[in-house]
Amino acid sequence: MQGSMASWFRVSPEAFWRWGRIALWGGLAFALLILAFLAWALPEALPFVPLVLIAGAGAWWLFQRPFLNLCVVLAGMSVILRYEAGIQATEVLFGLYYLTFLAHWFITRLFIYREPVLQKPEEKALFLFLIGMTLSVGLTFIYGGVLKTAFSEWIALSILGFYFPIKEASVREEHGLKIIFAIICGLALYAAFFNLLEYRAGLQSAVHMWQVVRGRVVTNDNLLMASSLLTLVLVVFSRTWRMRLGAGVLFLVCFASLIFTQSRGYWAAFLLGAFVLFVLVDRRRKGWILALGSVGFVAVFGAGLLVLGDTMFVILSSLGSRFASISTAIFEDVSLRARFIEALAALEHIKTNPILGHGLGVEYRFYYLPLKTDVVRTFIHNGYVSLWYRFGLWGLGLVLFVWGTGIWRGIQVFRREHASHVARVIGLGAACALTAFLLSANTSNPLYLSDATFIITALLGLAGGAYARCEQANAGAAPDTE
Repeated sequence: MQGSMASWFRVSPEAFWRWGRIALWGGLAFALLILAFLAWALPEALPFVPLVLIAGAGAWWLFQRPFLNLCVVLAGMSVILRYEAGIQATEVLFGLYYLTFLAHWFITRLFIYREPVLQKPEEKALFLFLIGMTLSVGLTFIYGGVLKTAFSEWIALSILGFYFPIKEASVREEHGLKIIFAIICGLALYAAFFNLLEYRAGLQSAVHMWQVVRGRVVTNDNLLMASSLLTLVLVVFSRTWRMRLGAGVLFLVCFASLIFTQSRGYWAAFLLGAFVLFVLVDRRRKGWILALGSVGFVAVFGAGLLVLGDTMFVILSSLGSRFASISTAIFEDVSLRARFIEALAALEHIKTNPILGHGLGVEYRFYYLPLKTDVVRTFIHNGYVSLWYRFGLWGLGLVLFVWGTGIWRGIQVFRREHASHVARVIGLGAACALTAFLLSANTSNPLYLSDATFIITALLGLAGGAYARCEQANAGAAPDTE
């Protein structure tokens, strides 16, 4: 039985391309039928047909160039970084594109080229989670979940699948680690730019002083926190002053944008990641970190004073008060207390099925303190409780194993003196950022929305790729000179 199943799923490359050509001709015939139908029933849609054909030709060209295709998909994640109410057409099209990319990647690697994709324990655990997460839709029906919400949650979690192509590209491409790292920094710069523009627009439209004090931009805080740590590591380990200056500018932009989100959870997470960095580096670089902190504060304050004038003192006072409130927020902040109450309510529901969970998109009821009424939701701010509620102990255990292993892989790479400089820096940066997310996940779910899931996945892929490059070099392959 096992042999027959293996032969069923194993397709020779010749058979694959033969059936592929048949499928393409069938698709062409179907497209011609659709075109004829549009000409008859919806003639106003005909002008868009050439655009669809051009997009199809572009996709065909890209899918023959795997690494370029991956870079385009990763850069396209900018679509999900800017929040807009409702479902946008660009989000739908991009979602179809990246799901097609993932499906194509797994089919070709597992069934056509038969490559050993699942080599490490963490890779097997992640693949098992992706399969189990998809199969958990059965629990959604059993517990009366909302299918639309379940699909949305599945879409966000499916981004975890990008770990595998990111790791592969980091290993196979000579400059893969650098390029993917640069794409993440580019996305962070893009997010920081628009966050700062929105913050400035909010200040300009403020009429009362309280609007200035409470002004904030709540989007992209997860990406800005991670990129602040990545660029901080890059500054500390830069080999030339030109590189250190460029990385320093990137760090200041990302860190200033993170500050203006006024997200205390991610402020604390950044401090944890910076502390891990401080502990792991040598004494000379510890001095660099302390000096950079002082210079960074002066630079951000000076730039703000230049742009905002006296308003900067009001903003600084507000930020200082909010930062000082971190230690007392657990007892005094209504929103944070409500999140703990929410987690406790979810834990009560978890007791009914702690092993398998309740599936995607299943609602639960709890008393919402700010509104002083009962509410019904599917979202849980605590990432660990959310995983446990949706997927049970098996899902929580698999994700924590993959997460913890990613941190350890990054630290292992950094500690290997014979590893390439790039691999060591990126491994350390990924380890610090992933550790920081362990803290913020208590109050801000990192595996519910697509943008946060993406940055977690990218960090895991970079850590795994850097470690695999070191293993190849130790095994006697070509030395890693990246």
